[in-house]
Amino acid sequence: MDDVDNNTLHITIIVALIVTILIMVAYGAEQKMTTCRLASQILTKTERVCVFVGANYTQYNEIIPVDAGECPREYQCPYRPNEKPFTLKNVIKSIKNQFK
Repeated sequence: MDDVDNNTLHITIIVALIVTILIMVAYGAEQKMTTCRLASQILTKTERVCVFVGANYTQYNEIIPVDAGECPREYQCPYRPNEKPFTLKNVIKSIKNQFK
């Protein structure tokens, strides 16, 4: 009988984990996106930092290798309204934080 109870417990735990994972995937898929447009590019020796700005001060930075080519003019980025206003100081601070 103990084996049956243990098997039932294991199956219940596995089902609960699967349901939790499915909920997390569904929640992540609902994240709002917005069209961000290229505001600036910053070049280093090996990387290109593409700085994008979207609706309601949404800001997004994408780091790509230099040999991958130019930054795209538009990019679908996560909608994060009312961030700090777009200034060079805030962009540089954000880029430095990404390298930490």
